[in-house]
Amino acid sequence: MLFSEDILVEILKRLPAKCLVRFRCVSKAWRSLLTSRGFVRAHLRRIRSESHLGMASSIILARYGDSLLSMDPHKEDSPQQAAELDFPMLPYFPYYVKGHCDGLLCVVMNDGAQGFLLLYNPSINEYRKMPLPPNFRSTREVFGLGFDSSTQDYKIVRFPSMYCRMKVPNFVPKIEVFSLKTNCWRKLPDEDRPPYFVEHVFQATHANGGLYWLAEEGDSLRCVILRFDLASEKFSIVPPPPDENNRNISWIGSLKDQLCMLHSQRLSVVDVWVTSDDKKWTKLISIPRSQGPSQSVYSSRYTPLCFTKKGELLMSVGGEGFLVYDPMEKTFKNLEVRGAEHHLQETVICESLVSPYFGVRNRSRSYQSAFDDEEGWLADPTSNSSIRQLIMGLRRGLAFKSSRSKQR
Repeated sequence: MLFSEDILVEILKRLPAKCLVRFRCVSKAWRSLLTSRGFVRAHLRRIRSESHLGMASSIILARYGDSLLSMDPHKEDSPQQAAELDFPMLPYFPYYVKGHCDGLLCVVMNDGAQGFLLLYNPSINEYRKMPLPPNFRSTREVFGLGFDSSTQDYKIVRFPSMYCRMKVPNFVPKIEVFSLKTNCWRKLPDEDRPPYFVEHVFQATHANGGLYWLAEEGDSLRCVILRFDLASEKFSIVPPPPDENNRNISWIGSLKDQLCMLHSQRLSVVDVWVTSDDKKWTKLISIPRSQGPSQSVYSSRYTPLCFTKKGELLMSVGGEGFLVYDPMEKTFKNLEVRGAEHHLQETVICESLVSPYFGVRNRSRSYQSAFDDEEGWLADPTSNSSIRQLIMGLRRGLAFKSSRSKQR
């Protein structure tokens, strides 16, 4: 049975990234299609539609001096076994995940010397060593990764680290931005740098067209939400919800593609707030405290990760375990993840086809196709006249595999 061109592309767009990676081996035409920026973008749009619902493809668990793990947030079986990622750079060096965007992880590693900065996509198992900014200090640095829709470019932002301020003699704080398209760092004007520092263990949050960090406000031990607009490259302070002004913010993240925050935990209930414009906050959900498997879990804070396909909220509890909360029934259940008992950090990602080599012009021609346009991301694969040649190649590949099967 032969499908129409549009239907075949629509089918492929709905498949998981890991399946599409295997399909690259079918033929040159398949590889050309599945690695083209137009198709990658179309696949990413579908993945993002799920993230708008608060769902995620995968959760990456970091263990600092050990390998990265992956867990499926939608598996109902408990216990489930965490899968070890096939990342050749680990587990040889200590590392931190500093930020993430569109399936890409921004990872800093300490090799005992200068260290290095990586972009890594675990779904397609590609990584790229990035050029280092001046005076790079390995895992003690603060970085963020985000997508600038105004220029169709990914950017890495370097922000002044609290550790460097305290420990590095004559430390000069500055803001630097790396563009994947230009493949270079540039320093922002000193007058645009806010008077804040960020703990290096904090991960940047990408949402609403910006990057967010929790930054300490002077010596008050209180935190403010600091926003970096990826298009204007300007900083601002995001005011908390009105009734949270007198409480310290304990955590920020992303939920349903919006900025999400928790205040210091109450004894009886935890409120989760979200905003899509940095101005109007909405209380997304109130979560009662659950008597955990141990007193330490009971007293630790919740970290919302994502919603499951059933509409339940998956949470980490102080790095000691996972809980699933059903907002309709107002019930909890423990989710045991074997192999992840001593993880230090969770990163919620979508499994995309985005390559760490985005924007690099001297890549192999197999990474280009008729789907690409001048902007790289803006092509619509269903409207390009060259799709007929690609589809014919796909059909020939399928026909060849079918005939080989019949001969056997």
